[in-house]
Amino acid sequence: MTVNCNRHMAGDAEAAQRLLPADWPHLKASRLLPLDDLTWHLQFHAAKKPGGPLLFLLHGTGSSAHSWSDLIDPLTDFADVLAVDLPGHGFTRGGQSRLMRLPAMAEALQQLLGHLQCTGHVVMVGHSAGAALAIEWALRFAKQNPGLALTRIVGLNPSLVPPPLLYTTMLGPVVAPIATSAAMTGMLAFIAANTGMVDQLLDSTGSKIPEAHRRLYRYLFTQPNHVQGAMEFMAGADLPALLSRARSLTTPTSFLIGTQDAWVKEEPLKNVIRASFPAAAVTTWTGGHLLHEERPADVARFIQTIVLTA
Repeated sequence: MTVNCNRHMAGDAEAAQRLLPADWPHLKASRLLPLDDLTWHLQFHAAKKPGGPLLFLLHGTGSSAHSWSDLIDPLTDFADVLAVDLPGHGFTRGGQSRLMRLPAMAEALQQLLGHLQCTGHVVMVGHSAGAALAIEWALRFAKQNPGLALTRIVGLNPSLVPPPLLYTTMLGPVVAPIATSAAMTGMLAFIAANTGMVDQLLDSTGSKIPEAHRRLYRYLFTQPNHVQGAMEFMAGADLPALLSRARSLTTPTSFLIGTQDAWVKEEPLKNVIRASFPAAAVTTWTGGHLLHEERPADVARFIQTIVLTA
């Protein structure tokens, strides 16, 4: 079968099965791929019929590739799908502090795509901070890949609203080293394992996601590496720097916004999009920050419509 990544089977399936819980979504597709100082956890799903694009799925802060699990089947109706755990998240290991900024993480994605020998048309689909990462990658690397053509970016509840200036200039530099320390993240992982903190966190998104997904998040947040990666990625995301370059983005971009998103508020986000992505298509739906986990079939159709009409 023809696929968009010549080395899509690269990586160690047996090692992935030893590392991941036995009931992890799409475990049979999981591979662990060492690349420089990272060991990626990735899942490649071939399209049911050849000829479609590659969808590269980028999850948000604190999540993992499991976030897309209910979309995989409908997405493979028309595309190859590559889902990864971002550095510092899920079951991807290594390179943590060095890679917890958008430019460095975009470089790591570029290296991964090159190693997998991905060609053809690619659509970057990012949720929350994954959307910001997709934009960073496009600004830096979209025109540096012979044989790989970025045709569109799809951002789901994109995390593009910068924190207040007070935080970025005064509080952030003080709080970040404390919040991302091994002692703090170890304590947070312990608290997550022994309290209802993760469920409260999920409730605060404005989304009602299935219990099966809640259970996966509970597991992830008992892992100190995952907690540290999430905290470092949050602390290291320089959105003002990204937005200052956003108007040079030439890739067609579509955003889907949940009107009940309690993490990235609708109106401030729309203001940022109008200012920095004036040509972007914006769609609003009922739903919270984890809209794609609440309404996976609908979001898969949304992506399919965009891809097939682009």
